[in-house]
Amino acid sequence: MKRRFPFALKLGLSFVIVIMIAVALVYFLTAHSITTRFDQFRTQNKQQIAHQVCGLLAEYRMLNGSWVGIERLLSTQYTVVINGHVIARRTSMIGGFSLADETGKVVVSTTADEVGKSLTSKQIKAGIPIKIGNTRVGTLLLDTKSATLDPAEEKFLNSAKQSALLGGGIATGVALFLSMILLSQVLSPLRMLSRATERIAHGDLTQRVVLRARDEFGQLGESFNRMMDNLRRSERVRQTMTADIAHELRTPVSIIQGNLEAILDGIYEPTPETIAPIYEETLHLGRLIDDLRELSLADAGELPLNRTPTDIVALTHQVADTVAGALDTGPNINMTQEGEIPLVSVDAMRIRQVIVNLVSNAVRYTPADGRIEIVLRRIEDKIELTVTDTGPGIAPDDLPHLFERFYRGDRARTRTSGGSGLGLAIAKQWVEAHGGDIRAENVPTGGARFTVTIPLT
Repeated sequence: MKRRFPFALKLGLSFVIVIMIAVALVYFLTAHSITTRFDQFRTQNKQQIAHQVCGLLAEYRMLNGSWVGIERLLSTQYTVVINGHVIARRTSMIGGFSLADETGKVVVSTTADEVGKSLTSKQIKAGIPIKIGNTRVGTLLLDTKSATLDPAEEKFLNSAKQSALLGGGIATGVALFLSMILLSQVLSPLRMLSRATERIAHGDLTQRVVLRARDEFGQLGESFNRMMDNLRRSERVRQTMTADIAHELRTPVSIIQGNLEAILDGIYEPTPETIAPIYEETLHLGRLIDDLRELSLADAGELPLNRTPTDIVALTHQVADTVAGALDTGPNINMTQEGEIPLVSVDAMRIRQVIVNLVSNAVRYTPADGRIEIVLRRIEDKIELTVTDTGPGIAPDDLPHLFERFYRGDRARTRTSGGSGLGLAIAKQWVEAHGGDIRAENVPTGGARFTVTIPLT
């Protein structure tokens, strides 16, 4: 089994590693910058002192006429006591240097091997000239390669580096403290979501999270709550649908069972009159099973379509005439075609099923003295079919759920016996399978209107 590492630990280690790398990088860059700037300062300082010393050297040469004894002018003496022994030493006031006479020959140098050598023209050009008037009497050449620091300089440089290190340590502490606060802010909503999802996994669908942050976590919390609302509603619909399916199946089965028991017990004779109701209930049961099968195919995205170029005007006329012919008394059914309507590539059987369902529903809820208007028109690259009745209309609370399976809404438009309660749900699935849309609305003058739009191709 793989070992689990908490997200808080991973995130915390990531912060620590990033902070340490950043602080270390800043420290080394700062230390390097301090050292470089200090070396530049030392070089510039030596140059300034050297130019001042050149004036003293020129005065010395003018007074003495030679460079004999000049080393005493260019050095300072200090005394060191070690184990009771007094040691006197000399050091140059300008660090390492070489002093050459007017011929370029080195007469004094902090490097013993350089004394007596002649400077090259390049070295003479790079050196500081020593002049009496306009006459060059010598050249002072500084040793810029010497990196030896005196105790005061070394102490200052170490102090600057220690200050940079202390600043880095303080910055590390502050960054870690702020990181802990940030981690708490980040992990708190994640923990809330984790606890909520854990309870949901155990079947508790009442969970909600309250995230007041106005950022991505706040949006995540709102999305989570919307998801839970939809999940609870879907669960209620599922439970209701399961109960409705059981009810729809129980009714015909009970009728079939009761009639058959009566025949077996000799109460009814097995005549066509007693068997006919049993047969009708088996047909109703078969229709219900077929409807449920089509809905399950729609949920799986496997609704079969046999598209052929279809004259939808003739198809609608046929449905209207068939429904009207089946009525002894009932509302007046009128069909209107607006403009030219071309052939449409659809599954004729399925679209006929949709039209039959809409017209039959309209007949069911329209008074005998009412009327039903069926209108076909072309709108750009779509065909629009509207079925409008003069019945009682649809309750506003029922409109959003009208195409749900087994939805029970206003009694004025609830299904009557003989229907499966799945007609509108199936019609919606078939229309959407064609890439179309179906919607319902109330007519301001009274009644309901169903609108179907289907693409031409």
